[in-house]
Amino acid sequence: MTRILNLPNAQRRAIDVVKEVAVEKNCRPFLVGGPVRDLLLGRSAIDVDLTLEEGSSSLARALAKRVDGRVRSYPQFLTYKITADGFPEIDIATARREKYRKPGALPSVEAGRLTDDLLRRDFSINAIALDLLDGSIHDPTSGERDLNERLIRVLHDRSFVDDPTRIFRAVRLAGRLGFKLAEHTEDLLHKAILDGALTTVSRERLWRELFLAMDEPAAASILAELNTHGAVASLLGRPASKEGVKALETVGQVVAQSDLDRHVMFTGVLLRGGDASPAQLEGSGFSQKRAKSALQIARDTGRVEKALADSSSDRQRFRLFKNVSAELLTIVSAELPHERENVERYEQFKAFKLPLRGNDLEVPAGPHVARALERAREAVFSGEIPPDRAREFARELAIKYLEEKA
Repeated sequence: MTRILNLPNAQRRAIDVVKEVAVEKNCRPFLVGGPVRDLLLGRSAIDVDLTLEEGSSSLARALAKRVDGRVRSYPQFLTYKITADGFPEIDIATARREKYRKPGALPSVEAGRLTDDLLRRDFSINAIALDLLDGSIHDPTSGERDLNERLIRVLHDRSFVDDPTRIFRAVRLAGRLGFKLAEHTEDLLHKAILDGALTTVSRERLWRELFLAMDEPAAASILAELNTHGAVASLLGRPASKEGVKALETVGQVVAQSDLDRHVMFTGVLLRGGDASPAQLEGSGFSQKRAKSALQIARDTGRVEKALADSSSDRQRFRLFKNVSAELLTIVSAELPHERENVERYEQFKAFKLPLRGNDLEVPAGPHVARALERAREAVFSGEIPPDRAREFARELAIKYLEEKA
């Protein structure tokens, strides 16, 4: 129990209150799964996920009352969630056993014993429980041994068939922790993919798993591993190209330092080097705008980089930059360090204001006026003309554009 003393105050306080209420209600809560794994690994922050063989409802409601919080019940899953100011979310579940009606289907659950609950989990390192009252460890699948050996191991040979999303979770967890797949687990994963296990799961569920991989600090290497194992091809219809895999690391570095759309950027580079189509994004939940941006990265990155190599002026570069998304522009800037100065200059140009309005030109209104003003703004910014010539320059262009239209 000494490991709990090292937790942040809010989590330690939550566990202390849980123990107090459990004694009063004569129930026995177990910290289970990922939180125990992280405690054993010496990680400082954990989720508060609890399992009880009996009394979960009683503990949840008494705990919510004690901390002046709110309890939400999910009877189909035999779970409760308690939220309160100053506390982390506390999840309480009745120990469950699961049955899979068919491969890829969500399981049906029923109440069970603690061992049942641990044996239904995905990997041995997530199948450990800590008794909060006496500090004893329950480890029926030797998960602590696998933690020491830094291995990800499934609990039975049908694990990836019953729930193919575990394929993504295995690779994601290995990447996060710096672990590797146990040899037999890796064999089972490859066989499940080759046998089409991922086709038994909806595209929406697979995209959710892929996005979770993209949210990891080690996203680039995790996505590369998923591609190597064939999971990316199962979702996108083909594996990522060598060009796309190489770009993953670039995107990983970029998104760690920006608030750009990481899901769009990673998806775009995974689709690079082929004829990317909207059909490949089915189930992703991308809006039309986000889908367009991802496909632009996939289709146009090479073209934009080649066009930049042929550009010799701000005007040419700015016209090119104007028609690409911020995500693509950032990738180009990262892949072509010599273009960063030009990209930064374009960002300055976007913020540059010309103190000139359409009425100042004294010409008939119309789209030709906006076009002339934009060209004048560009010319002043680049030093092509001095600021005091902007009105005359814009007026002459507006008249020219109007005559061309006529």
